[in-house]
Amino acid sequence: MPLFAQNTERETGKANEESSFVVAPAISSSPGFGNGLGAVGLYFFKPNADDEVSPPSTITAVGMYSDTDSYFAGAFGKFHLKEDQWRLTVGVPSGRINSSLDVGGPQNARFENNFYAVFLEAQRKISGPWYSGFRVMSIDQSYTAKNEAGNQYFALYDIQDTRNGKFAGVISYDSRDDQRYPESGTYGEGVLSYAPDNWSDSGEYYVAEASAASFFQIINDQILAVQLKGKTVPDEAPYFERPTLGSRGDLRGYTPGEYVGDHSLLLQLEYRMRFTKRLGAVVFGGGAGLWDDSFTSDDLYWNYGTGIRIRMQEQNRVNFRIDYAIGENDQDGWYVSVSEAF
Repeated sequence: MPLFAQNTERETGKANEESSFVVAPAISSSPGFGNGLGAVGLYFFKPNADDEVSPPSTITAVGMYSDTDSYFAGAFGKFHLKEDQWRLTVGVPSGRINSSLDVGGPQNARFENNFYAVFLEAQRKISGPWYSGFRVMSIDQSYTAKNEAGNQYFALYDIQDTRNGKFAGVISYDSRDDQRYPESGTYGEGVLSYAPDNWSDSGEYYVAEASAASFFQIINDQILAVQLKGKTVPDEAPYFERPTLGSRGDLRGYTPGEYVGDHSLLLQLEYRMRFTKRLGAVVFGGGAGLWDDSFTSDDLYWNYGTGIRIRMQEQNRVNFRIDYAIGENDQDGWYVSVSEAF
């Protein structure tokens, strides 16, 4: 439940400028991070009160700590400017993740990963719902094995401490009716990233990613959401760039790092229902292919699950999300956040 939610209105000389502030517990219960607790704050505002076209801009701050001695902290901003002609995104995430991965040996692979990143993205409207721009990012990664299985896992994926910088071209399509909980429209994005040799401890490499999510209103307060997503990296790409199941909402129910590949293709469906103004539920399922050199039926993975939604703030469609997902090979997990999986 929200700890605090408040709307404020300030009179300007020309128009009303609305802002709203939401604070909620940041509760984690996921296979990768463990069971954690913290807080998240979201501030919604309009940089220009006279702009009646742009969606609200958002500043988000989050911090949490888990029972695996892991933590995550970050500050993020998404700004819609000049009647949504410009979209700017900035972020500074950092954290420590203590992993214990079942990779088929007599003991779990245990290791610690510390990271710190800075990124900036700028996109400008081309025509209608089409945008294009660039992204730049710098990330530091350090790893410490906690047992011999951890050392073997490092050797398998050539995991090393690394500092990487990269830039990317971005093109996107956005016809959604809302940024956080769309009921109609489509959001698609293509990103081609490049890490020059003199920017990257891992050497020169590229990453290609594409995704599309469409939202269909079936009947009042019932939405079908469909996502298709793919990613490919070359052999020389560092470990943290490689596709893995269960990361960032990709096929919930799997522990990130237990299944890793060079290429991935993912399809997810989610049926979203609202029973009252405050309470809703979802059912979801999907499948993914994750492979290295060639694709076989053994590279297919499935999941399904259900969840509840608690509407924290109607104005900006902020939901408190609790999902339970089941994957193959006794994989499962809980997911709690104030944002949808996609």
